[in-house]
Amino acid sequence: MILFYAYGSGLGHLNRILSYIKVRALEFSSCIIMTNSTYKTFLPKEIKTMYYPDSFFKNQILFFETLLQIIKQFNVRELVVDVFPSGFYGELHNLDVIKIKKTILARILKPFYFDKYASPQYDDLVVLEKGIMLEHYNFSKTVSVPIKEGFIFSKQEINLQIPFFFILHSGPEEEVIQLYRLAQLYRKNSEHIYIQTFSKMQKLKDENVTFIFSERPIFSLLHASTKIFTACGFNTFYATQNYRQKQFFLPFKRTFDDQFKRKKYNSIA
Repeated sequence: MILFYAYGSGLGHLNRILSYIKVRALEFSSCIIMTNSTYKTFLPKEIKTMYYPDSFFKNQILFFETLLQIIKQFNVRELVVDVFPSGFYGELHNLDVIKIKKTILARILKPFYFDKYASPQYDDLVVLEKGIMLEHYNFSKTVSVPIKEGFIFSKQEINLQIPFFFILHSGPEEEVIQLYRLAQLYRKNSEHIYIQTFSKMQKLKDENVTFIFSERPIFSLLHASTKIFTACGFNTFYATQNYRQKQFFLPFKRTFDDQFKRKKYNSIA
C-alpha cells in the first residue's frame, strides 16, 4: 500500500494527489490518504480515505503513533507527503525513524516555513514547479512526474451567454468578490460573468452574473470565455495554463504558499 499525507482544508491538496496517483498509474485500491480536507468525498471510493480533524495534526504524539499504526496495519511500502516536508505543524519531524520509501511532492513554500521546521530525509523529491528552494530539503534524488497532466476537467454542458468572462476560484467569498471587481474593470460590452466557486456566496447585485458550484474546472467555460480571472494557487494556475493569452491573475496571501512568487517565476505579466 502507498500512504499519502494531505494536510489542507480545501480541495487543492486532494486534487494534486489524485493527479499524482493517475499519472503514476497507481491502483486506487492500493492508496490510503490521511487528510483533514472537508472535500474528502471528492476522492474515488476505491481509495481508502482517513479523515482527521485539524486538532489531530496539531497533536504530534497522537499523530505519529497513528501514522506508525497505519503503516504496520496496512503494510505500507511508501509514504508520499504533499507539500509540507515536516508536516503543517511539524508533526512529521521524526519521519527519519520510519524505514520505508519516502517521497515529497514539492511546490513553492515561503522561506519562513523552513525557519520553523527542518526537512526530514526523503528518498525522492518530485519538483512540481519553478521557484522551489531545493537547498532547504533533504533528499536523495529529484524525480520528474508530469503531475499537471493528471488534472481532470468537467465536461458539464452549459447554455452559455456569449460573450462572457469566467472567474475560477474556490474561495473564500471575499477573494471571489475581489476577482469579480477585477473583471468589472475589463467589462466594456456588458459581458456576462460566470463564477465557478465552492464558497457560499451572497447574491451579487448584477443580473449578468451566474454562480456555478462545481469541483472541477469546466472545459467549456475555459475554452469559450473572452477573459479568465483567477488567483495563483497551484492547481488552478496549472490547470489553466493553456489559456494564458486571455488570463488575468490576482495573487492572494497564504500562510506558506507564495502565490506572488508563482506568478513571478512563471513570467506572467
